[in-house]
Amino acid sequence: MKILKPLLLFAFVALLASCSDDDSTEPIDPTSLIGTWSAISLDADIDLNGDFGGIPIESSTNTVGENFDYILTLTETEYTVNGGYDLVTTGTVNGEPLEAEPTSITGIDETGTYSLDGNTITINGNVFDFEANGVSLSEASSEQTAEVSFNSDGDMVLTERGEQTLTVEGITFTVDINAVSVWRRQ
Repeated sequence: MKILKPLLLFAFVALLASCSDDDSTEPIDPTSLIGTWSAISLDADIDLNGDFGGIPIESSTNTVGENFDYILTLTETEYTVNGGYDLVTTGTVNGEPLEAEPTSITGIDETGTYSLDGNTITINGNVFDFEANGVSLSEASSEQTAEVSFNSDGDMVLTERGEQTLTVEGITFTVDINAVSVWRRQ
């Protein structure tokens, strides 16, 4: 089971890097994104199916962010993220429950560029960093795509959905993800 947690986190970050939602909604005014935003929630449902050395793997997990001290700053074309948070993953692997142990992500300080097309934001980098057993998994991605919307409280909501087949170190698996992060303007 210890090898599966890093694999699940890797699948999560790899999908965050490549997922988008094909539903169309109203275009976002680019100036409405500019400013400083505090993370207030992250919730991701992840289903993974694959084969690990001849052993079938089927998992269904939920990853939730907690204890946010995490800031996203957007200018006209650049983003910066700073701070940290905890991730807690629960669910099952091959019918067996996962032990819900928080993973603390700290000391994040990253800058990159982004673009907005309608209501789709493409970030050339990572908004969230992930690591397992002290190894950063965010290097597996270079671009993150999400649908942008605003809830009734004026919070920015980033929604990522998709399915992808990935091969990592000879292990091929299919991952289906539905992730939502919510950000409050400071």
